[in-house]
Order: sequence, then structure tokens, then C-alpha cells
Amino acid sequence: MVENRSLTVHYLFRAVIMAGFSFYVLHLVKAGSLVYYIAPRMEVYVKCAAIALFVIALYQGFLGLRSFFGKAEAACDCEHAPPASIVRNIWLYGLFLLPLTLGFLLPDKLMGSDVVAMKGMNLSGGNGAAKAGGRAAGSGTAAAGQTASAGAVQAPESVAPEQPVSAEEAAAKGGVSSAAGTGTSPTADEELKRLFEADDFSKPFVSLGIKLYKQDRIVIKENGFMELLTAVDLFLDRYIGKKMEITGFVYREPDMKENQFVVSRLAMMCCSADSSPYGVLVEGATAKTLSKDAWVKIVGTIGTTKYKDIEIMKLDATSIESIQAPETPYVYPYYEDFEKLAD
Repeated sequence: MVENRSLTVHYLFRAVIMAGFSFYVLHLVKAGSLVYYIAPRMEVYVKCAAIALFVIALYQGFLGLRSFFGKAEAACDCEHAPPASIVRNIWLYGLFLLPLTLGFLLPDKLMGSDVVAMKGMNLSGGNGAAKAGGRAAGSGTAAAGQTASAGAVQAPESVAPEQPVSAEEAAAKGGVSSAAGTGTSPTADEELKRLFEADDFSKPFVSLGIKLYKQDRIVIKENGFMELLTAVDLFLDRYIGKKMEITGFVYREPDMKENQFVVSRLAMMCCSADSSPYGVLVEGATAKTLSKDAWVKIVGTIGTTKYKDIEIMKLDATSIESIQAPETPYVYPYYEDFEKLAD
């Protein structure tokens, strides 16, 4: 009888833990906070897991009742009795109860500058952003995936022509208007193709790059954030002098000037554990008035600068607008045709 009562306690502990995780997922869904921890495409799997955990909890509760009334039977010859040591049991169940308790007690909040400081900021959209999206990209001005914080970024060879041509020069040469929606002649199209020469790795971004080149203002949207930054970064010399609009939170590194900050977003593949920060260096007269982690919309002129001896993209801000944090704070890989991002 004493052994049965002991088994009952173990079964009930297991039922409580499984049900606790199930209800925690339900709590996150109802609060709209699940997006803080996993990518939207993973939500259905987590919800299914919560249902499965609840079913397991019911089964453990059923076994506990059978044990209490002396009807417990081993499911198979391989079943092991729970450890007799109280310390071992506390340690074992504590591994599950501690994170579950912290999950309910600690507030759900966005990851921001503190996380970026630990992981290191990627100050270009180039290689790292494309790889995070599951596709290989060519070389950019600085290799994203190696952090500026670490100071170990090596500038790879450019895939651009030997003598880069500015947007204005190319437009004049090919008779191309930079206004959005303006048509181009066959001759102009050929000029653009030569302007956006690429290797095998950057070819997926050529069509997108050309479409962005024709726009008056390049808008880095949430949908396709990394891919849009990658396209600009891969052919950065072509976009110097053009306008860009981008939103994100404010991040600073200790050695940045007063008029500098990074407009940043955290890119997530599956869950918050694999998130990586991406951003663009911004320079503006009012930069020092912005607090850490404040959300802003930036409109600025694309240029280049050197940071930690690496040439990177920068924005000379012409407009800095404070905004509310978006409902979906993270950005995710884009799995459709990149060209559609410029529509």
C-alpha cells in the first residue's frame, strides 16, 4: 500500500507538470505573447504539442488514481521504479518545475539591446541574412554573420564591376528614370543588367535589386526584411544617394559617436534562441536624444562609412519618427520569389 501511495504521488506530479506546460502555452496564445518566443510558422506545432501534453497529463492522472486504489500494474518489464531518494526526486522534478514557474512569473517582453549586445550586431544584410533565410548570397561590403562588435569582420571581394557606377550616372547613361513605375527601354534594360552583374551566389537578388533601383524610395518592409537589406548590401555602390525607409529599435555600441546609432531588428528562424540581430548604421543630428530600445522609423540617404575599419552601409537620416513597437516585433525569412518584395 505504501508503495502504491508513493507511485500515486509521482504520477500526480507528472500530471501537474505536463498540464502546467500545456496551460502555459494556452496562456501565451491568449495573451498574444507566443510570437515573442517562436516564429509564426512554428505556432501550429507548439499548439499541437500543448494538446498532446494535456492528453499525457490526463493519462498520468488516470494512472495515479489506479495506483491510489491499488490497481497499478507495470506497463512492461522494462519499467523502472521512481528513485527512493527525496533529494533526487526534488532535483528531477525541479528541472521541469523551475522553467515552468519562471515562465508564469516573469513578464513576457521583447528582446532588445541587451540581447544584441551579447550576440553582436550584424551591420550589413549580406551573407548572413541570406543564409539565415535558407539561401546563399554573394559578398557584401561586410560579411554579416561576423559581428561588428567582435571586430573580426573581413571585407570580402565585391561582386560588382571594377568601376562602380552610381545610380544617377547609370540612369543618365541608359536613359532610365528612377521614378517608381517608370518604364525602361530595351537599351536601358541592358544597361541595368550590366550594372547588376552578379555571380552564382548573388543571382537570386539581381531582379529584386533592379526593381529597387528604379524606386524613388527603397522601403525595407517587415516582410522580407533580411532579403531586402541583402539586395541593397550586395549592390551597395548602385544605391548610394538613394532614399531608404526602415523601421526598428535603437541600439548603440559603446564606441559609437553621439550622432550614431543602429536601427535594428531581430531575425528569427524558428524560436527566440536562434534569433540574430540585423541593422543599419544611422547618423543624424537628433540621434543622441533617442533612448535605447526606442522604436523609430527612419528615412535617410544611403551612403557608406567605416566602422571598426570595415566599410559598411549607413543612412544619413533626414527624418526620424518615434513609433510604437509593432505587434510582430521580429522579422522572418522570406520563402517566396524575392522579386515580389519590390512590388
